[in-house]
Amino acid sequence: MKKLFLILFLFTSFLGFGQSVSAPDSKSFLQSTSAQDASGFVLNGFNSTATLLASISLVNPPSGTTFVLNTTTGLTAASGFTLSGNKTRLVVTGTMANINTALTSLKVNTGSVRGNIALSVAATINPTGYYYNGVNGHFYRPITTTATYTAARAASLLTTFKGQTGYLVTITSADEDAFIFNNVPQGNIWFALTDEVSEARWTIDAGPEKGTLIKINNGQLNGNMVGQYNNWASGEPNDSGNEDYAVTKWGGGSQWNDLPNHFSNPYVIEYGTWSNPDDATFTEFYTNSVTHSNGEVLTTRFNFDFGGNVDETKFSAKANRYVNNLWSTTTNTSRAISGLGKVDLTNDLDTVKVSGVGTKASTTAGQVEWAIINPYDANLGGHQLLIDEREFDGTGVSPSDITSVKLFDIYDGPVSIHSVSGFWKTYIMPGNLTTKITSSTFQAQLRLQDGWYGTRAEFTFSPIMSYKQHGIELTYTNQTDLNTLYNSVVTVSDVFLAFKELSNGGIFGNQSGLEFTNGIQFLNADVDGNGVFNEADTYKLLQHLTGVQPLTQNPLLTFLMKLYSKSDYDGITKSNWNTKFNSTRSLYPFSLNTGTLNNTYNVNVTWLGDVNLSHSAQQSTSGVASNSIKTMSLGTNSVSNQINAYLMGENIGGKLVVTISVDPLQQEVVGTQFNLNYDNTSLKFEKVEFTTKGTPTNFGTNRGSSITLGSLITDGSTLLDKTTEYKITFLPLIGLSGTLGLTSISTTDAVNKNGTQLKIKVN
Repeated sequence: MKKLFLILFLFTSFLGFGQSVSAPDSKSFLQSTSAQDASGFVLNGFNSTATLLASISLVNPPSGTTFVLNTTTGLTAASGFTLSGNKTRLVVTGTMANINTALTSLKVNTGSVRGNIALSVAATINPTGYYYNGVNGHFYRPITTTATYTAARAASLLTTFKGQTGYLVTITSADEDAFIFNNVPQGNIWFALTDEVSEARWTIDAGPEKGTLIKINNGQLNGNMVGQYNNWASGEPNDSGNEDYAVTKWGGGSQWNDLPNHFSNPYVIEYGTWSNPDDATFTEFYTNSVTHSNGEVLTTRFNFDFGGNVDETKFSAKANRYVNNLWSTTTNTSRAISGLGKVDLTNDLDTVKVSGVGTKASTTAGQVEWAIINPYDANLGGHQLLIDEREFDGTGVSPSDITSVKLFDIYDGPVSIHSVSGFWKTYIMPGNLTTKITSSTFQAQLRLQDGWYGTRAEFTFSPIMSYKQHGIELTYTNQTDLNTLYNSVVTVSDVFLAFKELSNGGIFGNQSGLEFTNGIQFLNADVDGNGVFNEADTYKLLQHLTGVQPLTQNPLLTFLMKLYSKSDYDGITKSNWNTKFNSTRSLYPFSLNTGTLNNTYNVNVTWLGDVNLSHSAQQSTSGVASNSIKTMSLGTNSVSNQINAYLMGENIGGKLVVTISVDPLQQEVVGTQFNLNYDNTSLKFEKVEFTTKGTPTNFGTNRGSSITLGSLITDGSTLLDKTTEYKITFLPLIGLSGTLGLTSISTTDAVNKNGTQLKIKVN
C-alpha cells in the first residue's frame, strides 16, 4: 500500500517600506561630565501622523553613565517610565517629528569609569496591548484572562507577533523582573519556571533559556545557582500542596512564590529570543545603535555589509595583530556580530606601540645655525629643510631614516627626502609654511637672509613608535552550516548568468550588450582569479553546480569570502575590475595609526562565484552605519517572477521515492535547483532520475545529508516545461513505517532565459 505525504514549503514575500533608524558616528566623551551631545539618531520613512513607539537604551553602560532628553514635547512615557530625569532606558510614544526633535536633545552624562557606552534606538508603529523592553529588545503582552499554568504555557506558544512565536514569559534578571512589575498591573502572574519534573529543581520552562536550572533546593536562598537570577519571597518556594509552578508579583509585591497548577492566574507572553536589541528580527520594526566611549580611549568598530539573504549573527570576529610576518590573535575572545553587521574590537586591541618605519627629528632652541629653511617652492610643493650633517654624528641615526620632523612651532609632520648625498641633508616639508614662519614665537632663532632662514636649533632623534598592524578575522557558526549557506550562494542562476554574459550577445543570439551591470559581478565570476573572465570560469562554475568539482578544494570561510572596504568596493567598475584585488579572505587588515582615537571601518562582503550578488553587498554611496535591521514586513502580494513546484513522497516497494515536478507557469525556464534534505540516520541515497525536455545538463549531487539537484540549459535549444520531473530514491536504513519528516526542501532557485532569478513556490 502506498503511503502518500506532502511536504509543504511556506513561501512568503517580503516587502520593504523604507522605514529606518539612522545612527550617528562614534565619539569619545569626557569622563565625569554632564550633558554631552549624543544627538544624531533620526527616524525615517514613517507615516507623519502615526503614533510610534520608540525606545532609547544604554546597553550595559559603565557605572555612573546615564542619558537625558532635554526636549520631550509631544511625547508620552510608556508605562513604568517618566520623561524627566536621567535614564539608562526610556520608552516613549509620539509622532516621528516629535521623537526626532527629542532625539536632537539627547545628552549623555558620564561617570569616572572608563568603558564603552552603547546607545540603542528602536522604533515601530505603537502596538496596543504590548510593552517593549529596550534592554533586550523583547515585547511583552499581558493576558488578563486567567488560566492554569499549563494552559497559559500552551496558549502562549500558539501566538505570534511581528513574525515571532510567543512563549510564556521568562524572568532572567532583576531588570526584566522590574520591567514586568512596572508594566503589568495584575498580581500573581505565571512565568515560565517549574519543578514539575523533579521536586525542588527549578528549571526555566520556555523561550531561549528553556531547560536552564536556576535552583536545586526549596527555600528562599537554599540551592540558588550561582549566576542565575532568583527572587523568591521569604520562605518560598515551599511545595505546600504540590506547588510546582512559579508566579511573580506574589500578593502584589515584587517577589516570587510557588503555586499548584489548579490556580487560575493572569500571565504574560514574551516575544523575542535574543539578548542584544541589535539582533532583533521583528518584522515592521527598526533599530540602530552606536558605541561611544567614556574617556579618550582608542576605539575600533566595524560595520559589515553582508547584503541580503545572509544572517549576520551567524558570524563572529576576533582581533589579530601582525608580528614577525605572522598573524596571531590578540585574545581568545570571540565577538558576536550583531544583526546590523556591527562588532566592537576596542577591548581586544594590542595597544603597545613598537618602533615603526623611520625616525623623527625634533628641535629645541640652540646657539648654532644647524639648519636652513628655504622659501616655499611650488614645484616641490613645500619648503626645503637643510640639516647640517654634523648633527647626526654619534647618534647612530642615518639621515636616510628621517621620515618626520618637528620644527619649533612651525611644522610637525612627515617629510620626504630631497637629497642626503651632500653636506646638507635636505628634506621637503609639504605645504606653504610662510605665515607659520613669520608668526613663530621662535623669532630669536630665525635669521632671514636672501629669502631663506638660518635656524639656530639643536636636533634630537627618536624612533617613530606606532601600533602594530591589526586585522579582524571572521568565523562562521560551524562548517556544516557554512556549507549549507554556500550551497545557496552559488546556484543555477549564477551559472546561467555567467554563461549568458560570456556569450555577450546572449546565449540565444538575440541579446544585446553585456549582462553584468557592475564590476563586482566580474570579480566573482572570475573564479580562477587570473583577471580574465572566460570559458574556463563558466565551466568551473558549471562543474561546481553539478558536483563534479567544487570551486575551491578547501571549504573554509577564508577560501569563500571576499572582504573590501566600502570605498574600494563602490569604486570597482566593469572597466577596472581586473586591476583590483581579487582574492578570498576572512581576515581583513586595518591600521590603528590613523591619527584618530575613534576608528570605524565599513567593510563590504561578497563571495566567490556569487555572480548575481544574491548574498553580497550592493554598491552604493550610503553609509553602512545608517542601515536599519530587518526593515521588512510580511505580505501576501503575488510574485510575478515565480514558478510552481510540487513535491510528493511515496513508499514504493520498501523504498522512499520523492518526486519533484515543475510548472513554469508563464516563465521561459532554463534552470532549476532544489536542495532536498534527508535524514541520513534513516535513509541512504540511491539515485536521481530526470525527466526533462531536450538535452539539458542535469545534476544530482549527494552531500551526505542533502541532495542538490536540478537542470540547466546553456545552448538555447529548448526550455524546461511542465514535463520536467525529478525522482529521488532512498533506501531505508530502518523499518519504513512512515515517511513524514524524513525529507524536506530547504533552498530553491530557478532562472529564465533572460537571466532573471525566479522564486519557486513548493506545494
